[in-house]
Amino acid sequence: MQNREAAEHITESLLAVTKLVTTSVNKINVMNSEGKVSPKEAELYCHSVLDALDKMLTENLIDIFEQHPELRPRCSCREPPEKEKDHD
Repeated sequence: MQNREAAEHITESLLAVTKLVTTSVNKINVMNSEGKVSPKEAELYCHSVLDALDKMLTENLIDIFEQHPELRPRCSCREPPEKEKDHD
Protein backbone atom coordinates (compact mmCIF):
# COMPACT_ATOMS: atom_id res chain seq x y z
CA MET A 1 0.00 0.00 0.00
CA GLN A 2 1.83 3.05 -1.27
CA ASN A 3 -0.44 5.71 0.22
CA ARG A 4 0.44 6.20 3.90
CA GLU A 5 -3.05 7.37 4.88
CA ALA A 6 -4.60 4.25 3.34
CA ALA A 7 -1.93 2.04 4.94
CA GLU A 8 -2.62 3.62 8.33
CA HIS A 9 -6.38 3.09 7.95
CA ILE A 10 -5.91 -0.56 6.97
CA THR A 11 -3.50 -1.16 9.86
CA GLU A 12 -5.84 0.40 12.43
CA SER A 13 -8.82 -1.52 11.04
CA LEU A 14 -7.06 -4.87 11.02
CA LEU A 15 -5.66 -4.40 14.52
CA ALA A 16 -9.17 -3.55 15.77
CA VAL A 17 -10.51 -6.71 14.12
CA THR A 18 -7.69 -8.70 15.72
CA LYS A 19 -8.62 -7.42 19.16
CA LEU A 20 -12.29 -8.26 18.60
CA VAL A 21 -11.57 -11.76 17.30
CA THR A 22 -9.12 -12.64 20.08
CA THR A 23 -11.63 -11.42 22.67
CA SER A 24 -14.24 -13.66 21.07
CA VAL A 25 -11.90 -16.67 21.05
CA ASN A 26 -11.09 -16.11 24.72
CA LYS A 27 -14.82 -15.91 25.55
CA ILE A 28 -15.52 -19.18 23.71
CA ASN A 29 -12.62 -20.85 25.56
CA VAL A 30 -14.11 -19.72 28.88
CA MET A 31 -17.53 -20.99 27.81
CA ASN A 32 -15.89 -24.28 26.88
CA SER A 33 -14.32 -24.56 30.34
CA GLU A 34 -17.75 -23.84 31.87
CA GLY A 35 -19.34 -26.61 29.79
CA LYS A 36 -21.48 -24.21 27.75
CA VAL A 37 -19.68 -25.03 24.51
CA SER A 38 -18.32 -28.44 23.57
CA PRO A 39 -14.57 -28.84 23.09
CA LYS A 40 -15.20 -29.73 19.43
CA GLU A 41 -17.26 -26.55 18.87
CA ALA A 42 -14.65 -24.40 20.60
CA GLU A 43 -11.81 -25.95 18.62
CA LEU A 44 -13.64 -25.56 15.31
CA TYR A 45 -14.50 -21.92 16.02
CA CYS A 46 -11.04 -20.99 17.24
CA HIS A 47 -9.30 -22.76 14.39
CA SER A 48 -11.49 -21.24 11.68
CA VAL A 49 -11.42 -17.63 12.90
CA LEU A 50 -7.73 -17.63 13.81
CA ASP A 51 -6.75 -19.13 10.46
CA ALA A 52 -8.80 -16.49 8.64
CA LEU A 53 -7.35 -13.74 10.83
CA ASP A 54 -3.79 -14.95 10.26
CA LYS A 55 -4.30 -14.98 6.49
CA MET A 56 -5.88 -11.53 6.50
CA LEU A 57 -3.07 -10.02 8.61
CA THR A 58 -0.28 -11.72 6.70
CA GLU A 59 -1.60 -10.79 3.26
CA ASN A 60 -2.06 -7.14 4.19
CA LEU A 61 0.28 -6.06 6.94
CA ILE A 62 3.60 -7.54 5.79
CA ASP A 63 3.68 -5.26 2.75
CA ILE A 64 2.42 -2.27 4.72
CA PHE A 65 5.08 -2.67 7.42
CA GLU A 66 7.81 -3.04 4.79
CA GLN A 67 6.76 0.22 3.12
CA HIS A 68 5.77 2.06 6.32
CA PRO A 69 7.75 0.57 9.24
CA GLU A 70 6.61 3.41 11.51
CA LEU A 71 3.08 1.94 11.39
CA ARG A 72 4.22 -1.30 13.04
CA PRO A 73 2.74 -1.28 16.55
CA ARG A 74 5.14 -1.22 19.46
CA CYS A 75 5.14 -4.37 21.50
CA SER A 76 4.01 -3.40 24.98
CA CYS A 77 5.33 -6.72 26.29
CA ARG A 78 8.81 -5.21 26.37
CA GLU A 79 7.92 -2.52 28.88
CA PRO A 80 7.30 -3.15 32.56
CA PRO A 81 3.65 -2.55 33.55
CA GLU A 82 4.49 0.63 35.47
CA LYS A 83 5.93 2.22 32.30
CA GLU A 84 2.81 1.36 30.27
CA LYS A 85 0.73 3.49 32.66
CA ASP A 86 2.85 6.54 31.81
CA HIS A 87 1.65 6.37 28.20
CA ASP A 88 -2.04 6.92 29.09
